[in-house]
Amino acid sequence: MTVLKKAALLLPLAFLGASCGGSDDTPRLARETRMSDPAAQALFNEGLAAQKAGKTKRALKRYRTVTLKYPLFLSAHEAAYRRGKILEADGEPLEAFDAFNDVLTKYPASPYYADAMKRQQTIALNAANGNITESFIGLLKTRVSVKDTAEMLTRVRENAPRAPSAELAQFTLGRLYQKDGGDINSDRAIQAYRELTRDYPDSKYAPNAQLQIGKILLASARKGNQDSANLDRARQAFDDLLIAYPESEEASLAKAELAKLSAGEIKRNFDIAEFYRKKGNLSSAIFYYQETVKRSKSGTLHDQAQSWIKKLSRP
Repeated sequence: MTVLKKAALLLPLAFLGASCGGSDDTPRLARETRMSDPAAQALFNEGLAAQKAGKTKRALKRYRTVTLKYPLFLSAHEAAYRRGKILEADGEPLEAFDAFNDVLTKYPASPYYADAMKRQQTIALNAANGNITESFIGLLKTRVSVKDTAEMLTRVRENAPRAPSAELAQFTLGRLYQKDGGDINSDRAIQAYRELTRDYPDSKYAPNAQLQIGKILLASARKGNQDSANLDRARQAFDDLLIAYPESEEASLAKAELAKLSAGEIKRNFDIAEFYRKKGNLSSAIFYYQETVKRSKSGTLHDQAQSWIKKLSRP
């Protein structure tokens, strides 16, 4: 065989060898890893030693390599958890949140699962309460954005949808949007609260969530110059609260809001009647005076409306 032919045969093998060799930075496929991989164990041990020596950056790097390259390694769950704790202690709560999320989503059987869930919830709630800041271009410290905080709260809910933490996360999500304000976020807040009352009707947060729906709609109506549609929706929200949670503390607050709505509607009807009366449109005036009487059992406006009905109805 000629040298040229030998070279032609060996060339594909050379490429194959190069592609299979790779560097240590190349992630392995899950099927290529083993629970007792010596390379993974060595990296994990290096991480432990570095963490014990206070060399947190080195420990973080080793733990991260373990979780990325050896996800099926026996102690990969512990590497993810230890990475989260180091980041949390080093003042990097957002990165810690993601590390704890790896424990929850990839290693549900981990003995660190419950603590990772608790720590993740605490970080999300602190972000929602404005207790966490992040750097902007390395100079300014700003609060975590509403979008990022909402994503964290959603993860907390989805990681354990039947746990009490899910109910609190969902309620906090509504409060987050409600506090930020604006028409879009007000709609998102209502949606979050409605999902809470729908998915967790027996939650201790459900009555308050239903109350907040009414308050948001009421505030929107007032900004919209007493928009009747939102007033009706607010009234319905308060009525739903009285039906679903009649013994709750929020029920008494809903009754108070309904009383205010009723009083405001009586006053509006009387004012409209007065407007039409002064314009000489007596039939319309009588109609709104009658509405005033119908919606009020007694009081000054009730008596005045009745008096005008008698006067204007005379032939």
